[in-house]
Amino acid sequence: MNHSAWTKRDDAKPLYRTEVWECTSGDCPCWMRKGLTFDEQPKCPMCGSVMAPGVRMLPRVSDK
Repeated sequence: MNHSAWTKRDDAKPLYRTEVWECTSGDCPCWMRKGLTFDEQPKCPMCGSVMAPGVRMLPRVSDK
């Protein structure tokens, strides 16, 4: 049996504290990186609710 799915990968990218927008609706899981939005106070693209600032641990996005 292959257990590689449960083991940590050596080539995993490091995670960084990243500012995001998170949907305030309890039913909606939507979030987006703050640096990739054009609006100063975006609305959720999935449900239209207000989004609130938050922080997530994410890999860096390449700008290439």
